[in-house]
Amino acid sequence: MKQGAIRLRAAREEDLPRLRALWRESFGSGQLFARLTETCFVPGQVQSSLVLLEDDVIRSMAFFLPTFWSDAQKGCAPAPCLVGLATDGARRHQKYASWLVETACDFMVEKGAGAVWTLLPDEGLELFFSMQGFWTLPRPKAGRWRAADLPGGASVRRAAPAEYDRVRERLLHGVNHAVAGPLVTAWQRELAEQKGGGMFLVRAGGEEGCALATADGGAVQVRELLCPAAQRPAALRALAEALGREECAAEAPLGMLRLMNRFAALERPEGYPGCGILL
Repeated sequence: MKQGAIRLRAAREEDLPRLRALWRESFGSGQLFARLTETCFVPGQVQSSLVLLEDDVIRSMAFFLPTFWSDAQKGCAPAPCLVGLATDGARRHQKYASWLVETACDFMVEKGAGAVWTLLPDEGLELFFSMQGFWTLPRPKAGRWRAADLPGGASVRRAAPAEYDRVRERLLHGVNHAVAGPLVTAWQRELAEQKGGGMFLVRAGGEEGCALATADGGAVQVRELLCPAAQRPAALRALAEALGREECAAEAPLGMLRLMNRFAALERPEGYPGCGILL
């Protein structure tokens, strides 16, 4: 297939019908796209979105959430989270997405970003992002447990986003990590509640922790759980009981990170990406 004239730019308001069609082709439901554009989309800003056009037709797109990266030694800097990367089905495997991601990262360097990061549901796109300069971050081992087999003694209560952020940042002090910020944190809670779960503060063994979980299936799906390791089993049981499920499962998404500007390093970066948006 002959390639037409290629250019890249930030998305505009008038692009939204075409972007919605690309989203539905790649991800199905358009509900999350509608909320993404209502909440985080800023027309004409490359920190918000980027599109690739071929002969003036949008063939690939990427949206970014306004998040940050906190480095234990170097401080905090803007670090957009890449979401919604999609390419026209007729143009896949032609390097359009590669050009888009690489150009987006170049733009983010110019804008002073400390990193760009993304979360993947599985390893299917790990090679693609590694070829764009992203490093895979370590993640906790997945597991599934019957609540009755876990120790008791923990309690949970629903948390406001500001409370959750306060506890989360305290627990991650000294750890390189993604900082969601109030806008994305509030959206995380809303999406978790739509899926039968929520955002919680956990207390076990006199220690405070925090958790983000859903319950839209037969088990509680724990997307984030920050607490001392010894208290984790009791916290998992308390979450299952609070959400009326007999089982709980924990599986962190695959985080990938590209460091930039003063955060760039030659060695393999380490850090904790969190769970991003519940796509």
